[in-house]
Amino acid sequence: MSTHKSYFKKNNTLICFSNTNTAKNPVTEIFYGGRTSRFICRSTGVSTDTCINEDGVVITGHTRVRINNSFSRFILDLDLRDLKEKMNNKTILISGGCGNSATTHTLKMVNTSFFDKELLNTITAKNNRRATSFDLVLIKLSGVTSGTTCWSEGVGYDYTDQTSDFEGLNDKAYSERPSNWYYGTTLQKWNCDGGYTWGSCPPTILATQAFDNGNENIEFDMTDEVNRIVTDTGYTNCGYAIGFVQGLENLTGLSESYSVGFFTKYTQTFFEPYLETNYDDYIDDSRAFFYEGKTNCLYLYVNAGGLPVNLDALPIVKIYDNSGTLLYTLTGSLVTRGVYCVCFSIPCDTYSTPCLFKDCWTNLIIDGNCQTSVCNKFTLKANEDYFNIGTNSGLPKKYGYSVTGIKRDEKIVNGDIRKVLVSARQEYTSSVPVALTDIKYRIYVKQGTTEVETTPWTKINRAYNQNYFTVDTGDMIPNEYYLDIQAMSNLEVNTYAQTLKFQVVNQANYFGNPPADYRQ
Repeated sequence: MSTHKSYFKKNNTLICFSNTNTAKNPVTEIFYGGRTSRFICRSTGVSTDTCINEDGVVITGHTRVRINNSFSRFILDLDLRDLKEKMNNKTILISGGCGNSATTHTLKMVNTSFFDKELLNTITAKNNRRATSFDLVLIKLSGVTSGTTCWSEGVGYDYTDQTSDFEGLNDKAYSERPSNWYYGTTLQKWNCDGGYTWGSCPPTILATQAFDNGNENIEFDMTDEVNRIVTDTGYTNCGYAIGFVQGLENLTGLSESYSVGFFTKYTQTFFEPYLETNYDDYIDDSRAFFYEGKTNCLYLYVNAGGLPVNLDALPIVKIYDNSGTLLYTLTGSLVTRGVYCVCFSIPCDTYSTPCLFKDCWTNLIIDGNCQTSVCNKFTLKANEDYFNIGTNSGLPKKYGYSVTGIKRDEKIVNGDIRKVLVSARQEYTSSVPVALTDIKYRIYVKQGTTEVETTPWTKINRAYNQNYFTVDTGDMIPNEYYLDIQAMSNLEVNTYAQTLKFQVVNQANYFGNPPADYRQ
């Protein structure tokens, strides 16, 4: 299982019936409730009433309605360019090949009170009470009335105008430049005020999440939406909104405002929001560990000029026994870019073990050019070498581990990709390394005493002659990272903490220049 992160292109917080823009604020406060006294124009379906809209224009067929509630919505747009490239070149598959699980996409945002339970049920700096027991929804934005730009982010920071009359000073952090509640850009209004309107402009709800205590992080499942964006060339969207469910936004008569806060793309902390793509590209090559009486997988690795490439069509493999008899004709499955596999079993007691088998791969076509067929060998091993059935419960196997591919305390330029080899040797020996199946790794950063995982416990690939995984720093925020290794054998789990420590640095910083944007 591997992870890819896609960050936000832009974001903003829309405050109902207000021109305020707070796009550059490092925190978004999504709130509801509180007393307000404002009038808005709503359609009545008749032409007898008149109303002055927010532009000062008298319009007919509307009535002037007093609104006694207030709320906000957070809007965002995702930068999916890298994700699209990886999915188009089949590094990431929508459905996992060779029995691997399907890809998922999850929108993640960190709650500003997630790490401090003392903040529960307190009052924020804006005099809002922290909300509990509520639902948030993820909604597809309606877009703007015309133009090629869906919406602009804006340059605001403050929620209120702190203008001082002293010496004509202005609050430069306050802005009403779009986007805001009414306008997506300077010239284009939203199709629906606030990006969507309950009832008159029904929104498309993509996901709903319940918050019990109110300090939980956002984790919206966007799998279907993102897969459609990647595969359907005619599908368009203008971004997304996060807000309270209709019932909470419509509450009136509340004496207090209730809010929940999340870090935005402009946070100065490590907790920048992102879309997390989890894809199963796990490789479990049984070529050196092929046992009778169990399902084993054989892999074909396709490279051109030292880089993995995909074949024009799926390869065909024929399996021959030690006498040259054809046993199986199978079609390979794509696992990730340039890697194919087939899985099958050989029944027990059919052959005297150990014995040699052959797998011949054909239909190898790259860019329309036929390649020479490839024949490999594997050894069938005895059933009892793998299965232990009887009175012996077995003892855990102990190994020593060494990691190569990243040096301890190495500074890696953001965007580099490293192949990390994990060598396992039987404990207290210098024997040849063996490739194992039940070892995992995780990568994390430290925030004080808290360990924040960037890659959760993930199986390490087992190739023919090595265990390995890749570290793609292209979506890693510059920071100091730690690597742990975990091994499991006969119900015993051993964790080797801080096996490796390394830093991801911005390229400009690496060469001594201050960056304009730490991910560029």
